[in-house]
Amino acid sequence: MVGSGIFFTSGFLLKETGNPWIVLLCWGIGGFLALCGSITYAYAARLLPFAGGDYVYLKVAYSPLLAFMSGWSSLLTNFSACISVLALAFGKYILLLFPSIPVWSSSTVSVLGVDLQISSATGIGILPILFFSALNFFGIKSAVAVQNLFAIIKIIGLFLFITLGFTLGNVQWSYLLETPFPDFLSLSTQSKILIGIVPVSFSYLGWNMITYIAEEVKSPEKNLVRSAISACFMVTGLYLALNVLFLVSAPSSELSGKDGIGAIAFERLFGADLAIITTGFITWVILGSLSAILIGGSRVYFAMARDGAFIEAFSKVHPKHHSPYVAIFFQGFIAILFLCVKEIESLLYMITCSILILSCLTAATPFRFQKLGYVSDYKIPFYPIPILIYITANLAVMAILFYEKPANALWGLMITLSAIPVYYGLHLQKKMIEKQRELVA
Repeated sequence: MVGSGIFFTSGFLLKETGNPWIVLLCWGIGGFLALCGSITYAYAARLLPFAGGDYVYLKVAYSPLLAFMSGWSSLLTNFSACISVLALAFGKYILLLFPSIPVWSSSTVSVLGVDLQISSATGIGILPILFFSALNFFGIKSAVAVQNLFAIIKIIGLFLFITLGFTLGNVQWSYLLETPFPDFLSLSTQSKILIGIVPVSFSYLGWNMITYIAEEVKSPEKNLVRSAISACFMVTGLYLALNVLFLVSAPSSELSGKDGIGAIAFERLFGADLAIITTGFITWVILGSLSAILIGGSRVYFAMARDGAFIEAFSKVHPKHHSPYVAIFFQGFIAILFLCVKEIESLLYMITCSILILSCLTAATPFRFQKLGYVSDYKIPFYPIPILIYITANLAVMAILFYEKPANALWGLMITLSAIPVYYGLHLQKKMIEKQRELVA
């Protein structure tokens, strides 16, 4: 769950909100919403501990069409575009690590408000997508083993950074403490908070990742809920500590709008001599996040195809490595296409809009399951308050996103709704194949 978004989203937050106190509040709210989401999703995960996450829950609770829309959105934005965000960030940090690499970019082409461009960061970003897709091909064990290595070094490094940063780093508390508090009762501040939650949500996305590989988790009835909820508490505390450290490392004007806020903070805290080490560590964290999403996302398309709701080839499992290899490599292909989006920020807003549209329906599945007669031994704490908080907050964020970032929000909406003609097209094709088989027989 500890992802790399922490190292670049706060720069966008500062640009959008203009106040470091709002930035910290957004990270706190994001953690609380992730907790509400994990408490809510745990109900469905306990009832249906199968690979696919939202796809499985929406299919049982509502209809195959809504389930397909969820899987389609996952393929095009929720996972593939997330992979692209991380791959682009990886490319930019590699260019910082190795300044001798030639920097180039093509001319910008705007399509319905979204700028497209191919650059040196794009070319570098392709490499980790190909590598981790190939690693996943060799099975979940090899992928998880590498992922655990990334996670161990990442967690140790983050705690070292926080400890050394506050004790030995060149911190300047005046950068934060001398900044006036905003008027939290004003509509302007509230809209800034809502738009600020959008990139924060990206950094907390990993809270539901375990539900996508539930079928491969040992004792899911015990471990799914425990893992998701405990992770939310720990990660929220970690993210808040890191953001405080960022905000006392340099003036907000130096950090605002920078997608390399982590590298800037490291250099200001520890000096330019350690810039290579710290930038290398951030790159390592980015790779770990990219690996985790590649593992979880491909299982969604596999689950859809196995149910006959998607292209049949996606249900293929490698006879030796037991991996859904067609789904894995197709996901990588889509992610590479999304690398053409020029700005990481645009991808973040597009992804978040697409995710929130259907996550509200997924969050409401406990109501549907109870109505359908499904009984779970898991009881949602303070039911139904976490569900209502999560859904209301998502709707508010979507509303402000359509108002403030209409082009990116519309892209997210169009991608989600494009699932409808694809679904009926596949359904029609399936019927035609069945009729042909009947005629042949």
